[in-house]
Amino acid sequence: MADPAQVGRWDAVLPLPNVAIHAHLLPDGTVLFWGRRDDPDGSMNDHVGTPHVWDPATGATTPTARPALVDGTTVNLFCSGHVFLPDGRLLVAGGHLADGDGVNQACTYDHVTGAWTPLPLMNGGRWYPTVTTLADGRVLVASGSAVDGNGNSVVSTVSEIGDGGPWQPTVDFIGLPLYPRMHVAPDGRVFMAGSNPTTYLLDTGANSWTPVGPRINGDRQYAPSVHYAPGKVAYIGGGNDAGTDLPTAATEVIDLTATPPTWRAAAPMAFRRRQHNATLLPDGTVLVTGGTGGPGFNDVSPGRPVHTAELWDPAADTWTELAAEDVDRCYHATALLLPDATVLSAGGGEFMVGASPNAPADTHRDAQVFHPPYLFRGPRPEILDAPAEITPGEPFAVEAPGATTVSLVRLGSVTHAFDQNQRFVALPGTTALTAPVGLPPGHYMLFALSEAGVPSVARILRLLPAPAPRFAARAVAAAPVRPGADRTGTRVTVGLTAQCPYGLGPCWGGAYEALSGLDDVAAVDPVADTADSTAVVHLRGTGLPDLRRWPAQIARSAGGGYAFRGIELTVTGSVEKREGRLFLMGPAPLRLRALRPGTELAWDLATRGPRPATAAERNAYRDLRRRAARGPLTATITGPARRTRTGWSLLVRVVGP
Repeated sequence: MADPAQVGRWDAVLPLPNVAIHAHLLPDGTVLFWGRRDDPDGSMNDHVGTPHVWDPATGATTPTARPALVDGTTVNLFCSGHVFLPDGRLLVAGGHLADGDGVNQACTYDHVTGAWTPLPLMNGGRWYPTVTTLADGRVLVASGSAVDGNGNSVVSTVSEIGDGGPWQPTVDFIGLPLYPRMHVAPDGRVFMAGSNPTTYLLDTGANSWTPVGPRINGDRQYAPSVHYAPGKVAYIGGGNDAGTDLPTAATEVIDLTATPPTWRAAAPMAFRRRQHNATLLPDGTVLVTGGTGGPGFNDVSPGRPVHTAELWDPAADTWTELAAEDVDRCYHATALLLPDATVLSAGGGEFMVGASPNAPADTHRDAQVFHPPYLFRGPRPEILDAPAEITPGEPFAVEAPGATTVSLVRLGSVTHAFDQNQRFVALPGTTALTAPVGLPPGHYMLFALSEAGVPSVARILRLLPAPAPRFAARAVAAAPVRPGADRTGTRVTVGLTAQCPYGLGPCWGGAYEALSGLDDVAAVDPVADTADSTAVVHLRGTGLPDLRRWPAQIARSAGGGYAFRGIELTVTGSVEKREGRLFLMGPAPLRLRALRPGTELAWDLATRGPRPATAAERNAYRDLRRRAARGPLTATITGPARRTRTGWSLLVRVVGP
């Protein structure tokens, strides 16, 4: 049997009344969680849901009231964002109407009263938003998608800031990813670490976004990022490599206090992972659990889910393989640090596979508790006395015989491979401590650690709010300028298939950035066509695109996150017949061909294949030949365009006058 002092130990699997897709450590040490639907055989688009509270001390679970709007309309908090307010209430923003279509609600949960309280509505629905507690205690809600009047699932470009009253908009940002990985920097700005390749700082005072520069490994979806030390952020695994479609094992780190801050490679994990969780531990290490190493979005076929946990030591930049859990913890799994320094690993499943729910065997209404190796390396210190509240910048002391250091870990609030609330700070000593300045206010676990790194059971204390620090201007690495509003060049419709199963509309951020970076593109339309899985770009000139380079350029930015299917053009010119073949004389001669089954650019998300052409589209080329036989004509022709060694061809789908 493996030594738990080296690899840790997992407890037996414990049942839960629902899949813990969203999990939160409350200020009283209990865990609030909820899933997608109460009935495992019910609708995947229920507009009601019952959160539960699990007590680690007793193992008991208790349902809470169901959250609702002011008028009593129930809401489903699945796919919402959440974070703790300075007073300990949990704020939840957004929720689920259908995949890609969110609710505009916001509400709070009070663990003392057990009550849900609705807040003012946001500026639009948000599905997959991120919520961040700012340095002054207000909250920022960013991203999240909803269906617009044209039937497109559109990611919100305008973030909002609130404190329980009416929401205030911030400057817009086109191309935000779903669940952006956001962290409050030491100077009070908000750092977006992913999943898009280029990372940014948002100054909520000046209302501006500043590019920091690209991560090394491009677009990496469904990967955790952690604020593992003040100003230091790690981005771990995720995404899909171009070609193999596998996730990466790579780790990247950035120090936001450096001038300029720059991403660099850290040691990679032993296992490729996507859909995994990363949990900050009291000794400053990072525990990674779950995930899949297979290709695609969420491969849970035998041998693909990763059961072996890994531990990253940032000081040594080393990874250690730990004990393996018993259950697949992939998409919709969560992990949460508990006050006794163990980690709850829970959930997984409750997703759509095409038009049907996943197999029941892949839905996990259960959890396991992990005891990290540090709990087997000697006696645990005991905190005999600690303040219930601390004030930033002011001294405090902790009485904990045998302890040499203390650490603060903000209460976790996790979903979809990202904890929107956790934060770690180490404080040397125990008797002459100073509460850190610049941390988001709210409740933290205070751990005392022995010289051997063994943590105590935590005391949960409250860091009081303080005035937000002033934003200091600093040099930032130059980044490519985003394409502007020039839309005078050739209009090109681009077919992209998102690895994300919800389609190009909601999974738009990485695609928008990749298309914006194409050499000959001047502008990208801000909204993708969800139904057809297409986007529109505008070239810098009136010629044709350089299709020889586009696939590689998209892959460099987005990896395997998006598959390039081709393009469609609308070109006006004279139709000429040469040696029995039709040509359209536009910016360049285009040989006209018939649209064949399987060559359509429009995509069917349900079948994951080209959408079959209509009868009129299939017959468009035949009808054009008949018209051309009667003499010269000018026409506007739309269809998929191909470039071969002999030149360009246009597959005739629609013929206009």
